Amino acid sequence: MSDQQPDANLPQDEDGVEGTTLSETGSESEAVANASGFKKFFFLKTTFGILLTTLFVVGGVMAYFSLVKESLPDLDIPQATITTTWPGADPTTMEEQVTQEIEDELTTLADVKAINSASFDSFSLISVEFDASADSGEAIARLRETVADAEANLPSEAEKPAIEQVSVDDRPVLTVALYGDAGPAAFSALGEDLQDRLERIGGVNEVDVAGVREEIVQVLLEPQRLLALGLSPVQVRDAITRANLEQPFGEIESQEIGAVVRLEGQFQTIDDLRALPVARFGDGASGRPVLLGEIATVRRQLETEESRTFYSEDGERFRPSVSLSVKKVPGADTIQLIEDVLADIDAYAQTTAWPQGVEHTVVQNEAETIWDSLINVFNNGWQAMLAVFIILFLVLTWREGLIAGLSIPVTFCGVLVVILLMGYSLNELVIIGMVLALGLLVDVFILMMEGLHEDIYTNNKSFGEAALSTIDRYAMPAFAGQLTTILALAPLMAIGGVSGKFIRVLPITAIACLMLAYIVALFAAVPLSRYLLQRVADGDTKEETSKADAVAADASGWLERFTQANIISSRKRAWTWVGGAVGVFLLSCVAIAQTSLVLYPKTDGENLGINIELPASTQLETSQRIADEVGELLLEKPYFADLIKLVGSKSPFASGSVAASLQPSTAENFIGFSATFVERGNRDAAGYELADDLREELQAYLDANVAGADLLVVAETGQPTSGDSIEIILTGPEMAKLQELSEEVQALLGDESGVVDIRDNLGSVTGEIALRPNREALDFFGLTQADLAAQIRFALSNDQVGEFVTPGPEDDLEIRVGTDWPSRGGFEAGGPSRYEELALVRAFTPSGESVALLSLLEPVQSEAAVAVSHKDGERALTVLAKDQGRPVTEIIDAVTPKLEAAMEEWPQGYAFAVGGEAEETAETFGSAGIALAVAIIMVFGVLVIVFDSFPQAFILLTTMPMALIGTFLGFFAFGLSLSFFAVVGVIALIGIVVNNGIVMVDTMNSRLLEGFSIADAAARGAADRLRPILTTSVTTIVGLVPLAIGSPMYRPLCFAIMFGLVSSTILSLFIIPALYTLLTRKSRAQAEALD
Repeated sequence: MSDQQPDANLPQDEDGVEGTTLSETGSESEAVANASGFKKFFFLKTTFGILLTTLFVVGGVMAYFSLVKESLPDLDIPQATITTTWPGADPTTMEEQVTQEIEDELTTLADVKAINSASFDSFSLISVEFDASADSGEAIARLRETVADAEANLPSEAEKPAIEQVSVDDRPVLTVALYGDAGPAAFSALGEDLQDRLERIGGVNEVDVAGVREEIVQVLLEPQRLLALGLSPVQVRDAITRANLEQPFGEIESQEIGAVVRLEGQFQTIDDLRALPVARFGDGASGRPVLLGEIATVRRQLETEESRTFYSEDGERFRPSVSLSVKKVPGADTIQLIEDVLADIDAYAQTTAWPQGVEHTVVQNEAETIWDSLINVFNNGWQAMLAVFIILFLVLTWREGLIAGLSIPVTFCGVLVVILLMGYSLNELVIIGMVLALGLLVDVFILMMEGLHEDIYTNNKSFGEAALSTIDRYAMPAFAGQLTTILALAPLMAIGGVSGKFIRVLPITAIACLMLAYIVALFAAVPLSRYLLQRVADGDTKEETSKADAVAADASGWLERFTQANIISSRKRAWTWVGGAVGVFLLSCVAIAQTSLVLYPKTDGENLGINIELPASTQLETSQRIADEVGELLLEKPYFADLIKLVGSKSPFASGSVAASLQPSTAENFIGFSATFVERGNRDAAGYELADDLREELQAYLDANVAGADLLVVAETGQPTSGDSIEIILTGPEMAKLQELSEEVQALLGDESGVVDIRDNLGSVTGEIALRPNREALDFFGLTQADLAAQIRFALSNDQVGEFVTPGPEDDLEIRVGTDWPSRGGFEAGGPSRYEELALVRAFTPSGESVALLSLLEPVQSEAAVAVSHKDGERALTVLAKDQGRPVTEIIDAVTPKLEAAMEEWPQGYAFAVGGEAEETAETFGSAGIALAVAIIMVFGVLVIVFDSFPQAFILLTTMPMALIGTFLGFFAFGLSLSFFAVVGVIALIGIVVNNGIVMVDTMNSRLLEGFSIADAAARGAADRLRPILTTSVTTIVGLVPLAIGSPMYRPLCFAIMFGLVSSTILSLFIIPALYTLLTRKSRAQAEALD
């Protein structure tokens, strides 16, 4: 062993021992020998490079498996609803005594963006939305404290307000259908059991169940018996409430007795309830008791049917079912949550509690959507990396291309660690940020490899000399380039609103990529290059030069000659080129002004929701008939995989904006359909395009068969939030007038092309019978309005008066009291369904005398809104609509003058405001404009500092309008709309093009120091940097091509960069030398040019 000699071909340390130290073998060069210990350890030895690479790769793999996966970032924007119930209170009373009291307290909260409310019969619903920048946990905690303060001012009859945190996009992440051979009672019990089980799973916010009927204990009062005995319904209620009591009395402390004593007075059986004495007729104890069973039908039954659910799979007939829609807590891991929910359902299905003959199937699974989305973007990412690899192999030698190419995934692994540590999820925008940064980070790798290539192949230096020389020459320009790009991207993180929070992780990812790429390039790529370039540097394959070198040399020579002869041969020619560029830029500004603005482009989705609102008086059976007919039309559509038909409730897939969410989701006149599409390859068009055609077909059916029906068709379009793109907010003192103005505004919108699903957030008006009291008659009979109202309520509704205790873990049943009207068949409770039955309603005086209701009250029939709505504390009504084939901004621009003209005729105190996408677009683009200005200022400041020259900083800044020329003309030529992501692309473009210019101007300065004239330095500098500039631009463009082809959402971002890079790359090669010649002073250039 001692006789063996070290292999001369392996890297040797300074003592000639094999290892990973990277000093020069044999006769060490003076540059290497005199290098500092820092440079030797980090740039000439491989130890740190291997450690850094290992940490990034291992950490990245671990981070990938630890990161929460989502299709889009979860917008954890504080938003909550406050629901307050007060049985029997009309909408106006709810507004004045409940809603306004809570709203007055809410106005003291900080960071509140909007407060919307609606006051309905018996309940109030308030939605509170905080600023996107507010901390969610803190905001909701402050909200709870504020509502608690308001409780003291609420009527004693009102229940405690319930606060529920909701998501900005509050659509279900999982929908499960239960179907099979089981009765309504078994289905309902199973649905409620699953609801209780699933809502206990961590991350589940709520589970909406459709198609179930709760089991109740129904007490149906017989009006004729009450009249004969002179009993008031209020007496019956009070008797049930007083007798249904359980109360602890404490403990008897005695050695002999020693027990806890309590009153166990709750009803144990139905017979126990039937035998309840309600009153006693006769004298004292000898009088005959009147039992509840004598004056009412008492039984355990399912509640009155108010909704039905049906399920169809692959075009089969609809079957009765129960649907479960699972909504998650904002920020929860969607994939893990769905796995837990499905595992719980599967486990429960194996128990004996699961009814025989009932099956379950998954209708909608957001986890599958997330994986499909991520896989699609992952595919775009690896295709981009592959394309960049190919470019690197073509323009560099295979060794340098391999080094630069492998540095990319190492960098991305490190970025995953950063994303995990910052608390973000792995989603589309993270991957888009990586793809966006791909061309930028390759630049620093190419720069280092070009430096090594030039020194080894052209200057015949050893590897150590080449490594140190490359670091000395390009570390600072590369740092300046990365810094300017980072500063260009950084303002994107400050964009406000929902859109700003939505895209924030994109610039964060891109910035992390740039920072880590610089570290990898210097501390891993350069030292680890020894393993591939050492032998070349030692002369083993010194003759190996690529064809790309020859092509690059020829192109550089041509560019230098052309520049000297046609651009900088005179100042007049230089100014002509600059003036021409300015003219083209102004032309491009005119062109971009002709394009339309959109917030987000539409993308294909998997789900579709349909809501049909029939006239308010429509009964469930009528809704069922219409739903069946519409369902037959939908079954004929081959592009639907699964369908859920909802009769008496809306589809959760058709959720809308905050204003729309204030409407009730269940009523007998509602019809809903929740549909999932077949895979994209099995249908001819995107979901939103199919929705447009379907809307026209369904609207034609409704126009021909149903008068006064409103239709809403909502397809997923990839937006970060759900809602209506057009919102016109009407404010004023009277709801009746607001509804009148709503009809007028809806008519104006209907006259505009490209506007569909027009409606308002209160829905259709409902018939109202106002009972106006005869105060003199009430006083004569000794009745108060409160007592009369309580009696009437039992005649017209079915109120809960207590709970019936059930054995075991089952939930207690509600005891409800209503009146048995002949028109309802003697089985279900509710008010009279015929006018003549209203005359039979009687009130009872304190003495037991009955009085005809119509002698105490005067009925006045009219139409009224179902609710009183507010926006930010004042009465308001919102007209909602969607755009179809026409930009929202164009629609708003067209309708606003008409609204302003109409408002001149409105009474004083009534006004309108524009909300929805138009408002968000103005906010988002305004914020993006500020970010662009900040980016330009920050980049200019860095350039002035780095080059110590205002003229040269200005020269580099001109690469921005050069890039905008291509972006603006490209969007105009291809008829593209300027979206928010396009603006993001423009801001990112600033850093890219300035980065290219930095290296070019730095090279020109170096040539000046070498003794070149200003003109020669300008021409030679541009020619010398032709190859790296073209390589960077081509790799960036090629890297974005797969994403531009595969994702309509991010296509504008890609096109903005690609078009801008093409124009900037071409123009900068000619315009920068011209400006350098015109603005550089010879004496300063030669004396103070940067190293």
